[in-house]
Amino acid sequence: KLVRGSIDLPAIGDVLSMKLSWFAQEDDGYVKNITTGERINDDNGWGARLGIKIKLGETSTWRGSVAHLSSNAENVLNFSCNPANPTDCSGRFATTGLREFKSEGVSPYMGVTIAGRKRLFGQGNRTGNTIATSNFEFGLGEDLNLNIITGVVNLDQQFALDFFDGRGGPGIATPFPPVRGFSRGGFAIVNDGVHNQFTQEAKLSGTAGPLDFVGGVFYIKEKNKTDFADVFSIFTGAPGGLGLLLADRTIRNKTEAWAGYLQADFNLSEQFKITAGIRYTDETKTFGIKDNRLSCRDGTIEATCIDTANLIINPPVVPTATAIPTKQSAKLWTPRFALNFKPNEDFLLFASATRGFKSGGWNARGTAASELLPFGPEKVWSYEAGIKSDLFDRRVRANLTVYFQDTKDLQTPSAFVRANGTLAFITRNFADYQNKGAELELTFQPVDNFNLYFNAGYQDDKYKIDRNAPALDAFGVRGVAAQQALCLAELAAGRVPGGPNTANCGAGIIAPDGSIATPVRTPKWSLAFGGSYKIPMGGSGWSVTPSVNFSYAASSETGTSSVTIRSGAVTGTNGTFPANLLSGDFIAGSFSKAHWLTNAGLTLKAPDDLWSI
Repeated sequence: KLVRGSIDLPAIGDVLSMKLSWFAQEDDGYVKNITTGERINDDNGWGARLGIKIKLGETSTWRGSVAHLSSNAENVLNFSCNPANPTDCSGRFATTGLREFKSEGVSPYMGVTIAGRKRLFGQGNRTGNTIATSNFEFGLGEDLNLNIITGVVNLDQQFALDFFDGRGGPGIATPFPPVRGFSRGGFAIVNDGVHNQFTQEAKLSGTAGPLDFVGGVFYIKEKNKTDFADVFSIFTGAPGGLGLLLADRTIRNKTEAWAGYLQADFNLSEQFKITAGIRYTDETKTFGIKDNRLSCRDGTIEATCIDTANLIINPPVVPTATAIPTKQSAKLWTPRFALNFKPNEDFLLFASATRGFKSGGWNARGTAASELLPFGPEKVWSYEAGIKSDLFDRRVRANLTVYFQDTKDLQTPSAFVRANGTLAFITRNFADYQNKGAELELTFQPVDNFNLYFNAGYQDDKYKIDRNAPALDAFGVRGVAAQQALCLAELAAGRVPGGPNTANCGAGIIAPDGSIATPVRTPKWSLAFGGSYKIPMGGSGWSVTPSVNFSYAASSETGTSSVTIRSGAVTGTNGTFPANLLSGDFIAGSFSKAHWLTNAGLTLKAPDDLWSI
């Protein structure tokens, strides 16, 4: 159920105007939890926004807004068939025993000592987000404007999510892990976060003859406090199993950055325009961590505590003790160039080249101090060219874009299973990345109120690795080329990937067969087409609009290491297993097969679009 609306509040002349908007949504969830009897993956929430405009003078205006969004929604692991009864495929199913988000003074993680209020969090994800903005606009002349823009964001997030569905994770030795219904979840992450952000910008824009320009300075300060724990359950024969606290820590990190930018459009003629711009960014990030476990808060910080004091990599991992930095700085120039040629009102030819970057950070989800490694900035050059056109009195629109993306030091998140069966996460600058492709967009209106569209996309992407990189980096992490060589040696020895002694295959960006893995969520082909027809209901102003659309995505990978468990027993020098990672029918894992989606709708609109169903 969704209700939304807005109201323009009474204005005071042409000086003050206000608008209030709101919505409320209730969705009971589409997943049946057969262990607890609850319905999960619900989506409930509400939001409200007040916008204000004040005319300060003939050429000056202030616009401000404040909004609050509250959400209670999650995306818990679920399956098309009931894991406890595989013949039942009549919906979406989960088997976790971790119950929904409730605070009743009793922790759902009995037997596990978790610090802070997060110990009371049950399954779910709750967020509260408040956003306030202010924009002073001053006219400094006929063709010159100054904007002073301020923004504040405050976000509170509380969640507990079971990543293993109340049972163990699948593997080639246990491709169908039995349903345990662990009341603490199979592998649960419990999080209590507070995030604050402040931005300030001064922007000057205007026109000087054939030149349109915009320039300014930008400042951002962000502070985050994240209090979170990882809980793992082991089957012992007793109900509920044994709960293990893998980690309980509080991370505080801060970002502060200044940037200056300038962009100009040179209108050489009515048909030809050149754009050039540049931005300079000076950014600093800091990071600190505190272990919340009782043994680490009694005045003594043991070597096993996940604490800033222990952010050191020691021999024999590295030749000499190496400190993990708690501060990172980045200073980058990011230019942009573009050409636009418009031979007439119906055609536009364009081309652009843009440099961008994403700043570095730390592998904050590690459950040992030695896993909290830094990763550096990711830098990209993006090139685009194409044509946009409106034809036949604007009844046909045809747009075509080709692109090439060249990324250096791609930040790649990956997950792997430790020797004790627990799940570890790591983000590193594993490789470079390239992606090239094309996108086609067609819309057609054969008669009034009847609209058709067709979109198609093609992309070809890959990771690129440095074959000459050192076998180990400064923190003792093995490079991709060295890892691939070890994986190929393991396979040459007859070992089955996914079994013992094959830690280098199916990890990082090395696939189980020893190849460089396929980048995630990038199907080679995607298609979308459909249409709608607005049918007026006489002269009443009412209308009804039926619509239908279809979309297609080719197969792709969703896991960084391309690990998919498949049917078929296999024997190798490291054992015999009922499943494998290389061939057979899909059981679970990274592979997402090609698929079609179909949507149909019917919309009834009141006169002047006052409301619709």
